[in-house]
Amino acid sequence: MKRIVVFLIISMLGAPLFADVLGEYHFEGTLGTNIPIELTLTVNGDYIVVGEIVYTKNKKPRPILVVGTVDDYDRYSVSEYQPDGKVTGLLSFKIDESPADGPILVEGKWTNPKTKKSFDINVKSAEYDGHYSQFYDYASADAVAGQYQYSSWNSTGSDECYGVAKFTMAGEHKVHFDISVTNPNMAVGASTHDRPAVLGDYTYNFFYYENINDCGYGFSAHFYKRFVVITTTSPQPESLRCFGMGTTLEGVYIKIK
Repeated sequence: MKRIVVFLIISMLGAPLFADVLGEYHFEGTLGTNIPIELTLTVNGDYIVVGEIVYTKNKKPRPILVVGTVDDYDRYSVSEYQPDGKVTGLLSFKIDESPADGPILVEGKWTNPKTKKSFDINVKSAEYDGHYSQFYDYASADAVAGQYQYSSWNSTGSDECYGVAKFTMAGEHKVHFDISVTNPNMAVGASTHDRPAVLGDYTYNFFYYENINDCGYGFSAHFYKRFVVITTTSPQPESLRCFGMGTTLEGVYIKIK
């Protein structure tokens, strides 16, 4: 993807504040040959992908939240989240920005995480009115507190993985957290009484926290109005030593309270 940064856009009318947007995309096409979709994506400076997918032939089409990341090889991995946090689709693809008539999505695959049924993603860039997805709104500093729920499927689709993250304010621009998740082993982490997480400058809707549980594990949390994205920041040995093979606090947690 093009590494072009659009700096802070601040609305005088009180609209949400957006930071370091690296790319915006709107595609239209199908899953397989006969499931029409529209896919809108925004990528921020932390390579978090937020957007929506609409199944346009449903009786009552509605935007469904998609959230994920872009890896070092420009492969997108995003999940489709229902309002209750259930994951109902996994999307993997790349975006080719070289065509003169607009970016195209390539090597795309949509997979049902439970049944493993999959479809090729066949979409092309379409006219785009420039609006951010409704899900891209960042949380304000006074709205990050609450309870968030994590849900996903294991690699075989046989069992769901669950987690809960609770955030409480601990003074101005500070929060305490308590997170537990089974993914696939149990991982539990909490801030200590004397070391709350400090929300980042200017937007106050993210934080970085290192050496959780005194075991060397670190993560970041980026808050949006409807969810928080938790990403591991420490090298693999620390996460293995903390929680066991392949287990971290990482994931998308949907706000439920």
